[in-house]
Amino acid sequence: MAMSHRMNHVGLVLLLLVAASSTQDTCPASSRIHGIPGQPGRPGASGANGKDGAPGKKGNPGPPGSAAMAGVKGEKGEQGFEGMTGKVGPEGDRGVQGEKGAVGEKGARGDVGDHTSTLKAAFSMARSTNMSPRKNIPIKFDKVISNEQRRYITRMGKFQCDIPGLYYFVYHATSKGNLCVNIILNQEKKVGFCDQVYNSFQVSSGGVILQLRRNDEVHLQTTDSNSMLGVEGADSVFNGFLIFPD
Repeated sequence: MAMSHRMNHVGLVLLLLVAASSTQDTCPASSRIHGIPGQPGRPGASGANGKDGAPGKKGNPGPPGSAAMAGVKGEKGEQGFEGMTGKVGPEGDRGVQGEKGAVGEKGARGDVGDHTSTLKAAFSMARSTNMSPRKNIPIKFDKVISNEQRRYITRMGKFQCDIPGLYYFVYHATSKGNLCVNIILNQEKKVGFCDQVYNSFQVSSGGVILQLRRNDEVHLQTTDSNSMLGVEGADSVFNGFLIFPD
């Protein structure tokens, strides 16, 4: 009887232990009695997708990547707009002298140079007397207006050529009577002019172009009609000048 009584007592204790284990979750935290761990529960159902979080801060730059192989060259692009002209660069080194070119064709003959422009011969002389000149004798014009190269010889009443060429000679004479004037080259009469007038002042003129050689002489002379004046306000002048030198 005592043995049976003890077995009942042990069984009661085990029953209490099982009951305590099944009520472990509801036991107060102060209970120091721990039951045997139970079996793991079944996995629960998947929860709903959560919302995206806020963007994170920019990270630090990573290390340089390894060099890759160059890609295929692309097609040529369209030409851009022309830029502004740049500044003039420094002068470059002088290049090597090139080969001598072929001789060109002969050009056309040029105009005559102006070397003859330095050749001058001209005079303008006037009479300073009211006396009529003697016939067939060179008329002396003793008042110098101009005498380039001094080729009009006053004491002779003649122009003496020093520069061969083409010359123009002309006279303007005041008279109060009949007047005939001849232009003489050396001793040869080239032209003559006459004017008839009575008791009034008259101006007559005459001129000629002559081809002269060196030392040729030109002068004026009158005939019997020799009324030539030479006073202030009634001048008589003899002019000549070189047109073209030879």
